[in-house]
Amino acid sequence: MTWGHWEAKMVLTVFGTTFRKDADFEREAHLSRRMAEVASRMPGFISYKSYVAPDGDEIGIIRFESREALKAWRDNPAHRGAWGEAPNFYHEFWVQNCEVFDDYVWTDGVHVDRDQRDRFQMTPEQVLGAVDAEAAMASANADGAR
Repeated sequence: MTWGHWEAKMVLTVFGTTFRKDADFEREAHLSRRMAEVASRMPGFISYKSYVAPDGDEIGIIRFESREALKAWRDNPAHRGAWGEAPNFYHEFWVQNCEVFDDYVWTDGVHVDRDQRDRFQMTPEQVLGAVDAEAAMASANADGAR
């Protein structure tokens, strides 16, 4: 199928982690919160969400306006510094960067082509609230597993 000429409407970074058995989860949560705060204040940032599957796999999705905005995040000194901490927490950390080339929504059975950046847009305060809620759920799950 040919899509013809298209321009990326968003760039998504999809990433996943596998924690080390001896990871300091409190320290990792603090660093993750800090990185979410830094990312959410970057020009071109749209949103950040993370999800945990029933089997325990965790993925995160960060949306940016463009490749340039993603590259600025990748090259951000605080983000680069966090890479040095990653081996203390993660056995594995994988990343996939993707461009949105087709964007539409079905509303009441009607297909509508539309740019959905506004659907996902988050303020830094919303991002931090989501990260804090995620940390609270992870802590409750860890307490329940003990």
